[in-house]
Amino acid sequence: MSKPSRGRPVDQSKQAEQKKKLIEATQRLLSEKSFRAITIREIAEAANINSAMIRYYFENKEGLFKALLDRMAEQHFDSINTLSSEDNPIRAVIRVMLDMLLDNASMARMIHDEVLQQESPLKDAFIERFPMRMAKLLPKLIAQELQVSDPRVCKYLAFNLISLIITPFIGDPVRKIAWKISDEELRDPFWAEHLYTLFINGSNYISNRIDSNSERKL
Repeated sequence: MSKPSRGRPVDQSKQAEQKKKLIEATQRLLSEKSFRAITIREIAEAANINSAMIRYYFENKEGLFKALLDRMAEQHFDSINTLSSEDNPIRAVIRVMLDMLLDNASMARMIHDEVLQQESPLKDAFIERFPMRMAKLLPKLIAQELQVSDPRVCKYLAFNLISLIITPFIGDPVRKIAWKISDEELRDPFWAEHLYTLFINGSNYISNRIDSNSERKL
């Protein structure tokens, strides 16, 4: 293994390359252990770059992880933002999010370690870049496909859908050990269709209840 490169490169393209290497090394490490367990030294060694560059480019470990979150959010929301043109945007959201979580173990670990924990320096950063953006986008897609006009109903339905998708990843050990449901099963199109059917049936039930209550009030 070559020695870590020392010093700050003057060339901007080389600086961008070093930043990219550090971010990618961080993402690889995050698929193996939590944010708190990863050290600056480990990241630098994995990227083959002097650890001083982390402080120079990102100020600290938290800054580097926020840069990783920005990169991940940009990658994934680029694809999600195009789903409004789909015939069934809800089915497409389920498929895209399952692929994202299955192909990106670091994302699932982020949800478990940095969102569910009470004390986390990345909790707010993660929520701002992912759940808050999804909370704005998904109700619109649901209103579009299901023709639901009540914004509160769309919000509740969107939250239910996200819960259906991410729960198997948050409870990863329980799913695999107790229920014997593997990642390969979640990757099977049958699982995505299962979630879609559950969601649509539940949404129709809620819509019918709302319509029934409205008629009684009249």
